[in-house]
Amino acid sequence: MLVSDFGLARRLEQGQSSFAPTANNLAGSLGWRAPECIRGQVKLNEGFDPVLSCCSSGSTASSTGSLVDLTEVDSEGKKIPSSRARLTKAVDLFALGCLYFWVLMNGEHPFGETYNRESNIVKGDAVNMEQLKILGEEGVEAMDLIGQLLSLEPSERPDTHDCLIHPFFWTPAKRLAFLCDASDRFEIMETDPPESTLVMLETDAQAVVGKDWYSRMDKVFTSSLGKYRKYKGHTVRDLLRAMRNKKHHYQDLEPSAQRHFGALPAGFLHYFTSRFPKLFLHVYGVVKESRLRHEPMFDGYFQES
Repeated sequence: MLVSDFGLARRLEQGQSSFAPTANNLAGSLGWRAPECIRGQVKLNEGFDPVLSCCSSGSTASSTGSLVDLTEVDSEGKKIPSSRARLTKAVDLFALGCLYFWVLMNGEHPFGETYNRESNIVKGDAVNMEQLKILGEEGVEAMDLIGQLLSLEPSERPDTHDCLIHPFFWTPAKRLAFLCDASDRFEIMETDPPESTLVMLETDAQAVVGKDWYSRMDKVFTSSLGKYRKYKGHTVRDLLRAMRNKKHHYQDLEPSAQRHFGALPAGFLHYFTSRFPKLFLHVYGVVKESRLRHEPMFDGYFQES
């Protein structure tokens, strides 16, 4: 997809927004504006600086892309708190979430039909989000990213860096490599008692892999797991181990088995994620929210490519 004609575009520095006041109203199309814009919670005055490096009150831009508290000056020249806040790129990120959904769902809007959109946005009622489930595992990841972008609170929306490194945009090769690296790392953790990261991994395991993932797999998979390694069907850790081992021995499989599992990396990854669509994002969340994120083997996954 090519988005063309950037004749009126400009690069936004950190903390900036593309929205600007026109007369007494904010720029932006109805149904695509962030809730804080619709509610009038953003500051509009003659001192608005389109570059957003400063305002007449002297407040500075936010580095997180959230709304920034302003101060106003009373008749004696003293600063007083303002009841409203200044625009930042958080409003653009909200619109971006709407646009992501629109493209993925072929013209559907996350907040419904045109005449209901603004009221649904203010209520935080994204009526069409469940439709993303038809995309399988990628729908789960899309719901995670878009759901964050459509947060009612500007401060809860991810910044542009977090959007760019979100796994929704990863290639199948990168996703498969990540799962294998995670499996390698989980394998060397202490289990008695289990390390805190392993506890995180197995929290809500049934929602991720079911009561027994082993019983949900076909005979082609289970018959080639080997006789000497036992797997616990209720654990995420053992499903990752089985997947990793199968991937490492992929070239040793019969051609018919390779065709059954699918070509590396995309087909093979889909074999597992189509059965367990929550698996990847669950493992990603454990790594991201634990000390593993800062280890060298995972550092590259959280950098912009």
